[in-house]
Amino acid sequence: MPLIIAAVCLITAGCEEEPQFEEVIENVRLAHAPDARENVFDVKAEWLGRMKVRLKGEVDNSSLESVLVDSLHEAGFQVTSELDVLPVETPWPWALVNLSVSNIRSSPSHRSELVTQALMGNPVRVLRERGSWVYVQTPDRYLGWAEKSALTGYDQDDFDKWKHSARIIFTETFGYIRDKAEGNIISDITAGAILSINERSGNFIGVTLPDGRSGIVNGEAAACFEEWSAFALPTGDRILETALKMKGFPYLWGGTSPKGIDCSGFTRIVWFMNGMVIARDASLQARHGSPVDTSYPEELEAGDLLFFRTSADAPPDSPVTHVAIYKGNKEYIHAAGMVAVNSLDSTMDNYSAYRAKTLQSGRRIEPGTEGPGMVPVKEHPWYWHNN
Repeated sequence: MPLIIAAVCLITAGCEEEPQFEEVIENVRLAHAPDARENVFDVKAEWLGRMKVRLKGEVDNSSLESVLVDSLHEAGFQVTSELDVLPVETPWPWALVNLSVSNIRSSPSHRSELVTQALMGNPVRVLRERGSWVYVQTPDRYLGWAEKSALTGYDQDDFDKWKHSARIIFTETFGYIRDKAEGNIISDITAGAILSINERSGNFIGVTLPDGRSGIVNGEAAACFEEWSAFALPTGDRILETALKMKGFPYLWGGTSPKGIDCSGFTRIVWFMNGMVIARDASLQARHGSPVDTSYPEELEAGDLLFFRTSADAPPDSPVTHVAIYKGNKEYIHAAGMVAVNSLDSTMDNYSAYRAKTLQSGRRIEPGTEGPGMVPVKEHPWYWHNN
């Protein structure tokens, strides 16, 4: 009988109790990849006995793997990592958007939820491929599935060349790219599109789209991307000027463009057009910037972000589900049904009792602010070669 017990112990790699390595892994996830909307952290650990652990699954960057392995080593474990570090088996590591607006979904299917959008000429990181779809990450770190046909792939060298190239950013809300010879429409274009310059001719700028098409845009509707990014600042006045240009634009769940926009997509494009890449969703935006006390409207400044919960009966720390931009005089502008201005003042015609009762918190993102969820375009490494 003792021999049988010994054999079982050998088969199970020792009879010692499994230490709590899962706790170490969870602590790393919470500290470095807390939200699945922004990070891939799908890690499974196999206990091998004698303080040995094998890691399987995938993460979205090598630094995350290193932190995880180092943390387990510090806790006394011997680690074998078989993690896939994305990208893995992709057609290209980077891509630029071909369409005026590319829809990005929760899964590789047109029937799946629209989670966000990416604008023409903006970069995405390509993490994996499935049929005619690729799993991508946008500059605000958001993850989702895009059609390959909506993108033009770049290897690292070509992507670096693009970051060196002369480019324009489209600054008007809507417009067209036309062929130079006859003026026929090649594509529509929206605010935030980025295109390479191939020539200047009078009031028009010759541009090249990511997929190689060439055309012209109105020079008064565009700016040199380098100069624009150097001087674009999210001051309160500029934020409101941009936001008010979108009044009446339709609401679209997952939308981040003037064609259709949700509440956080609205704030995201408003800030982008003023030189700042902010987090995608309202609940993510609520984590960044300086807290502002919304109990006293006189403490609020134009351009502050206001965050709301779903129900007036919900606890004060319940999840944020809506975001708006404070306008001043107790008014705010937001995307709800359409982009509109409402008030926190019950004596005003545009008062919303529902929003007043569900207002939860406020944040201020001031010029010069930077950090996770608040990256100036001029310093974002996906747009520039010198970062």
